[in-house]
Amino acid sequence: MIPQTYVRLSSPVTVDLRIALGPRPRVIPAGPVQIPDAEHEPVTHTFDLLPLVIMLDAQAREIAVQLPPIPGRLRIYGPEDFAAAASDLPPLPPRVPREIPNWRAKAVLATMGQLTAVEAAIQAMPEPERTIVSLAWGGDAKLARSGKTVLMLAPMLGLSSAEVDALFIAAEAIEV
Repeated sequence: MIPQTYVRLSSPVTVDLRIALGPRPRVIPAGPVQIPDAEHEPVTHTFDLLPLVIMLDAQAREIAVQLPPIPGRLRIYGPEDFAAAASDLPPLPPRVPREIPNWRAKAVLATMGQLTAVEAAIQAMPEPERTIVSLAWGGDAKLARSGKTVLMLAPMLGLSSAEVDALFIAAEAIEV
């Protein structure tokens, strides 16, 4: 069930509703509005408390309202509005992948000059972690960003959390 919201108006508002054929503009220009092909005479409604249902459809990128007794939804914000609104916003930070394949991590670590340091850090681990991580590192396993191996190796390599995020972002961006 959609919660009902009411907008309290400082003084009553009278609205003339008409049912018309054809497309209706979302924004009505100032001045007298002529509605062509009107099928019905206007119906007058007076509101001092305006019932309002706001609907947000993130997938369709649309915000609409339902104002009883108006039949149907009134779209107040649609996909074409997002481009204009987004131009005023700072860019979103890149998404940090939750996991990456080992080969991608190795490729980025090699460009950073850290690949031999990782292998040395793995050899310095206590058993049984050394054997488990060594087998995974040499295989086709994936590294999880919040996994035990990454959390253990990052400080051993002197990498901050932001640097590990950057490593994961760079690894995911590799194209072959």
